[in-house]
Formats: sequence, C-alpha cells, structure tokens
Amino acid sequence: MDLQQEWRNMSSEMVTSSQNKEVSKFTITGQSKDLLQDLLFKLKWKFRWIRIIDLPILVIAMFSERDLKILLLSVVVLYEVFRWFGLREFHKIRTSVDYTSNTKEVLERNLKTILKILSLENIWGYIIAPIAAPIGFLCYKLTIHKSFTRVLELPDTYMYLAILIPVGILIIILGNLMNRSIFKKQIENLRQKIKEVSYQ
Repeated sequence: MDLQQEWRNMSSEMVTSSQNKEVSKFTITGQSKDLLQDLLFKLKWKFRWIRIIDLPILVIAMFSERDLKILLLSVVVLYEVFRWFGLREFHKIRTSVDYTSNTKEVLERNLKTILKILSLENIWGYIIAPIAAPIGFLCYKLTIHKSFTRVLELPDTYMYLAILIPVGILIIILGNLMNRSIFKKQIENLRQKIKEVSYQ
C-alpha cells in the first residue's frame, strides 16, 4: 500500500468537501441577501418618508404664530421619535454571516428586528392616527384664530374633533393593509429561507 498516495487522496477529498460547503454557504447567503436587500430598501424609504413629511412641517412651524408653532413642532417631535426608535432597530440588521453565528441565526435575528420595526410603526400608528385628522383641523383653525383659547371657545370645535376621530381609525386600517401588501411577500420568503437553511 502506498501510504503517501492514500494521504494525498484523503487530503484531496477533505479540500473538495470543504470547498463544496463554502460554495453552498455562499449560495444561501447570496439568496438571503437578495431578500434582505429588498426589505432594507423598503424600510429605508419608510424612514425617508418621515423626513420628507417632517421638513415642510418644520418650515411652516418656523413662520407660524406661537400656538400653531407649538402644535406643529409637537407633530415633528412625534414623527422624529418614531424615526429614531425605528432606525435604532434598523441598524441591528446584518447582511453578512460573522464567525460567531451561522446563516440561520443571522436570518432569524434580522427577521425578528424587521418585525419589531413594523410593530413599532403599528404602535405609533395606533397613537397618532386617531388624532391626525383632529390635529389637521386644529392647525387650520389656528391659522385663522391664532390661539388655542379662541379655537376651543368656538361652538363647533368639539363636534368636529369628535367627527374626525373615525377618520383616524380608517387611517390605521389603511396603514395596516398597506404594510401587509408591501412587506408580506418578502417576510414570507425570508421565513421560507430560514426553514430551508434549517434543513441543510
């Protein structure tokens, strides 16, 4: 028996097996990255839209009377608080596998983070949406009457505010439907990819 030849054959098998594993790992990671990049792109645009909405409100606030300024700045702060919490979670998302974790663990952590961002948005929506229309109504009235005191003294103010609350509830429903339509397919694909990785 040629021991040297046997050793060469064994080394060759080990190298080939190791390379196959690396190729398999690269393929899984590449497919997973595509899913994550799609989700990350959509999440980034969510945060950009908050800033796109915020900046005009901030500009209007700068040139408004005191009471309207306070109301508009409060709206900006509420938007920015949600944006800050969302971005804090967003930066936890990883698109590569490090040496201390495998593909499955990275994907599971990313999925959990993405779902947390969307749930934060839902909570924020439940708080903000019911008062969005009333706030818009108050902004309109404040541009005319200049102060909260005068607006709240108007006989129809409370009636209009009560009527506008259901509009906020409708906004919540539409927001949830929009989130489902935008993220549902990608999240399901990511869950499916985690299952596939689990069986490999």
